[in-house]
Amino acid sequence: MRVKDASKVVTVLELRKLLYDLRDHRVDVLIRFRRLGEMWKPNFMTIVDLNDRGAIFNDATTNEFVFAMDLGDIMQFEIDNRFQMYEPFYHYEVTPWDS
Repeated sequence: MRVKDASKVVTVLELRKLLYDLRDHRVDVLIRFRRLGEMWKPNFMTIVDLNDRGAIFNDATTNEFVFAMDLGDIMQFEIDNRFQMYEPFYHYEVTPWDS
């Protein structure tokens, strides 16, 4: 049995706070993620908009918007630059809403 590294586990609420902080304070930090049942988004993206449940991202490489209607669907994420306690290119696990 593999034990998860506690420093890599983030709650959905912590993810939401990180997204607000990145949008409001560090526009130079981009994010990419993997949703339940999907592969990793191939490119890092900027945060366009947030609400109580989800977010809208912009993939500048493809010039497309990516919608995450429910942040609880995101299973893993990584950022491309250091921010607060988060390390770049480190795969953080996201725990479900009810954890």
